[in-house]
Amino acid sequence: MICKNCGTEFEGNYCNQCGQKATVGRLTWKSVWDNLLHGIFHVDNSFVKTTRMLIVHPDRLLSDYFEGRRKGYMAPIPLLAVWCVILLFLGHIKGLPGSISTIETSATHNWIVEHYTLITIATVPFMVLAVKIAFRKVGSAQYNWVEYLLGCCYVSVLYILLSIIVIPVGLVLDASYYQAYQWGNMFLCLIPTYWAAYSFFPDKFWITLGRTLWAVLLYLLFFVTIGVALAYPFVN
Repeated sequence: MICKNCGTEFEGNYCNQCGQKATVGRLTWKSVWDNLLHGIFHVDNSFVKTTRMLIVHPDRLLSDYFEGRRKGYMAPIPLLAVWCVILLFLGHIKGLPGSISTIETSATHNWIVEHYTLITIATVPFMVLAVKIAFRKVGSAQYNWVEYLLGCCYVSVLYILLSIIVIPVGLVLDASYYQAYQWGNMFLCLIPTYWAAYSFFPDKFWITLGRTLWAVLLYLLFFVTIGVALAYPFVN
């Protein structure tokens, strides 16, 4: 078979010289759509597959990725960036008048929301540091910094997915429930945090929960400090 792209003769489904598929059909609306998805999500259905695995079997996803079974999975950092953009878009939807979604917030808060992707990715290393500190006595040294970094990126995607789930509530819930809404959102995010902690550092429930809360507190401190530090020059 002759490759239409580079002219190399080859056998199989892909050209061994340039990597193009053996079967390249005419341009159609379907091919344009497939190429668009490929460009956005990097590799075919890896975005959907990785997101689904993260929801259904997050422990298996992390185990596969750490142990080198990465074929078909979207890399953690691009996945996190895509979901940050999706959350940012959905967060601009306005609900009923007087609902939580219509609350006017401070300039600093608005800047942090607008640059959520940048701040989230910038604070992932500090999430790693928080985990290292909180779980230092139960084997946190068994994983290196890169493994923690990529694992925390996947966990951050879980936070975003939970935030997206509660967005419809904010569109209809009265603004007077804003604080309860915020606390409820944080409680939901605590669930995957505890799950990840228990999966990698199994211990008694209250001991693991205590370490998890300590790690969350440290991370929130880092997140707020960095967010305010980044936003300060732009809102003053």
